[in-house]
Amino acid sequence: MNLWKIFFGKDPKDHFLGFDPSASSWRSVTWNFDLESPRMRQWTIEVHQQSVKVIEWSKEDATELKFFDGSQLTGKKRMQQTDAELLALMNISIHSTLKQSLEGNQEFMLTPVSGATTLDFQNEARALQWIQTSFTTLSGALKNLSKDSSLILTAAFFSGVAPEAGGEKSDPVLRIIVFNLDITLYLRMDFSLHIIIFDDKNLGHGESKTPVFQQIIKVTKPQFYDEIVKLLHHLAQVGEIK
Repeated sequence: MNLWKIFFGKDPKDHFLGFDPSASSWRSVTWNFDLESPRMRQWTIEVHQQSVKVIEWSKEDATELKFFDGSQLTGKKRMQQTDAELLALMNISIHSTLKQSLEGNQEFMLTPVSGATTLDFQNEARALQWIQTSFTTLSGALKNLSKDSSLILTAAFFSGVAPEAGGEKSDPVLRIIVFNLDITLYLRMDFSLHIIIFDDKNLGHGESKTPVFQQIIKVTKPQFYDEIVKLLHHLAQVGEIK
């Protein structure tokens, strides 16, 4: 007898198979972000469609899997031993959400910006070197984390058109928070890419008020975006549920 179907009507595998982030206007994936308990480990996917759909995978005394549609809990499974198939489906859902978010911006990155100058290119070349150096350091920290199970990944990813109070439309945005860095890319109406990075070292997330990096990118958008894609790919690999 399948108690899941008695109480929730769907097998958890059916929830995953029906999960499609492609039609969403806003997507997020978080790793151990804003935890209720320091002992908890949690992976969360959220997509905004006609309603907000959420999948939570958490570990504390046991592993717990939850599905939400809006504020309604539509499925819950508690496991003393991890179900390998469900774990694989959760990891696939995380990767597919990230992949959909990144692919959705490719046309924007390849669209030229009118009025770009040689000076823009020179400024962007220097800024790209800063990004590459900083992201190399960040990737090294992620690599160390993957080797040491006592270290905890705290990270978040957001993509799409952010929900605004009052229904106002905003520019599409892509944001990555990993360790102390808070990286935001604004996809502007004129097809320029505005990158802002805060360093929240020794502070809480979102506490730093002065960016350590800020640049409007017109000429070399694909090169900057390639660095973002590589960073996120590394983050997704390290952040897989084991």
